[in-house]
Amino acid sequence: MTTPDDNALDDLFRKPAAPSTEVSKCIMRDCKKNLQPQRGMSARTRLLLSVLLSIGLFSVLAWVTRSRERIDDSFRSILFGAAGWALVQTAILWIGLAPRGRRFSPKLRLVVAVFTPILFLAYVGFSSPQWVSFGEFSTGGAAHAVGCGFVGMLFSALITGGVFLLWRGTDPLTPGLTGALVGLVGSVAGGLAIGVGCVNQEGWHACFSHGIGALAFTVLGWAAGRRLLAP
Repeated sequence: MTTPDDNALDDLFRKPAAPSTEVSKCIMRDCKKNLQPQRGMSARTRLLLSVLLSIGLFSVLAWVTRSRERIDDSFRSILFGAAGWALVQTAILWIGLAPRGRRFSPKLRLVVAVFTPILFLAYVGFSSPQWVSFGEFSTGGAAHAVGCGFVGMLFSALITGGVFLLWRGTDPLTPGLTGALVGLVGSVAGGLAIGVGCVNQEGWHACFSHGIGALAFTVLGWAAGRRLLAP
């Protein structure tokens, strides 16, 4: 004999009835109404636009600040260094954002994400034409380095945000790792941009305000990629 409670449980777990054939056709018809097949940008187009975004910002700042007074021929050295790092950025973009089926292994991409910021920071330090003692820097130039660093972070954020926008929702497998490489590219571009715009080429200043952002944005890119690059 069943009880009222048994009937209530049966109603709770009973599988709902499927809609009729006619109702299903109406639902499908309304859902498909006005749908048009569309194709997004190809991976090659996204890669090209990502590179042009980085080069474009640097070129504008280089042109605007070309007549500033600098130490010796440091402006020419900056341009040569930027050209070399443009190739590195292109390689990083290809390693991190190559079309599916051609993407490199996560281990290689992780090595690139870890060691490239360190190499960029070392490049910024070794390419500086002069160094002062750390004590002199901390008492007389630290405040300027902080302000210059914020401007560099702004440039890095512009490039990183633009690349994220181009590649949004395109990586279902390793969005965090890909985001780290995007942040790395943006921070290198921002560091080079502030390097060409800033007249202070002293070593400690360059490392703290132009180069250290590469480490920070790689970490931030990993966190942002998990939210923005995952479908």
